[in-house]
Amino acid sequence: MRRLITMRLTRTAIQLYRRGKPFVRPDGMRAAVSLHSHSDCSREKLDFVPGIARRIPLVAAFFERAMDTYRRVHGRELDFAAAYWRPPLSPAAVVASERQQIAARFDCDGIVSLTDHDTVEGPCALAASGDRSVPLSLEWSVPFDGAMFHLGVHAISPARLEATERALADYTCGATRSLTELLQWLGECRETFVVLNHPFWDLADIGALRHDSTLLAFLRLHRDRIHALELNGYRSWAENRRVLPLAEGFGLPVVGGGDRHGATPNGIVNLTNATNFAEFAHELRARRCAYCVVLPEYREPFSSRVLQTATDALRHIPEHHEGRHHWSERVFMTINGAEHSLLSMWRSAPWWLHGSVAMTRLLGSPLLRPLFELTRADGHRTLAMDCLGETARNAALLEAPGSAAVV
Repeated sequence: MRRLITMRLTRTAIQLYRRGKPFVRPDGMRAAVSLHSHSDCSREKLDFVPGIARRIPLVAAFFERAMDTYRRVHGRELDFAAAYWRPPLSPAAVVASERQQIAARFDCDGIVSLTDHDTVEGPCALAASGDRSVPLSLEWSVPFDGAMFHLGVHAISPARLEATERALADYTCGATRSLTELLQWLGECRETFVVLNHPFWDLADIGALRHDSTLLAFLRLHRDRIHALELNGYRSWAENRRVLPLAEGFGLPVVGGGDRHGATPNGIVNLTNATNFAEFAHELRARRCAYCVVLPEYREPFSSRVLQTATDALRHIPEHHEGRHHWSERVFMTINGAEHSLLSMWRSAPWWLHGSVAMTRLLGSPLLRPLFELTRADGHRTLAMDCLGETARNAALLEAPGSAAVV
């Protein structure tokens, strides 16, 4: 009896880059692609701070005392939702460090897509300075049925840039335009692709069960207009590994996105046969294949890496490109529509704030990384086996486009 077996339409391979061992680039892989990086053009909210602070034993009691002091002095709660910080590096510095890492580790060209939150200011600034190799990309905040999803919109057509910025911003702010129509419109440009970043991150804090059910509803409606799901370099492997069966179930490839916010380059990148971003977009959209590489830094304890980013944000930077040397010059509040740094508002920061910054720097230092190694619960123990299985199952399929076979 003859039966028709259709091979999987998407192909994703995941390889570990092991520290101290030479990396052999697979045949035909001519470049590495770094997706999802943030520069100082991003506004990073601080509303997550209380939740993280209260989960860290060494910080929780100190944080509560600090909040009590603030309430007594000011007669109100400290509104973290009204504050935000900017990453320490400029767009040019972020792109340069990504290219340097790729050249050093893979001995090939680096293709970098910068995705600041809801703005293409960074890529536009690079283009104005003469670097037009960085595509016009951003990370778009998409409210959906009470949840919030982040979509990496890569390589927006320059001819459509103003219209795209306006349409995306309007939707984020609550415009009634159909999301289906908007995603369809974005995909009309063959060089543009859309990635659902960190799918299982409950950004709206609606609870894991509701977020997951909303995620499934979102993908049922829009999977034909989403071109890939993301393995995120700043989410735990316990969360990331759930993306693999989700992608398989919806017939989507998986790409690596680093999501860097500090000085450390992305922890997950992609190898490709492409020589430019347009070819990579075709590879993802038409061939529906991806080759992710998990770098050694990703295997360090998740909490330690998050605190390292916080330390980067809080460190003194004498060479800062805009002269914002002190961390308080890079943390802001919006008052009456205008941006004000903490330094301009607080010439002398209170003791509890200095203490909190000092504690964060200590926790983010290399000195305490062994402590996080002993107490980690981020799913790292299954990483090697998960990647081995995914690579073994799919690496051969990357040789040629998917097809139907008769056996």
